[in-house]
Amino acid sequence: MAKPSASASVAPTSYELLARRIHRQVMSPSAQLKRQTVIVREPGEREEDWDLLLEQLGEEESVRMARLEGGAVQLIWTNQHPD
Repeated sequence: MAKPSASASVAPTSYELLARRIHRQVMSPSAQLKRQTVIVREPGEREEDWDLLLEQLGEEESVRMARLEGGAVQLIWTNQHPD
């Protein structure tokens, strides 16, 4: 029986998938220009993952969060690296 190779990738966790999705949204040109975006938990994403993500975002000094109707959250951030 063959051993799995050391380079075999491990599937990302549900939290990692959520964090990657939000990271892509935050890094989009439009969000970067405005320094804000509205994030929404999508169907199928775990509530525990969402709560952890919001908790971690809330610890960032450069990020303000405003909870909106329907569970959406507006993120507003400052430029941490001024030009």
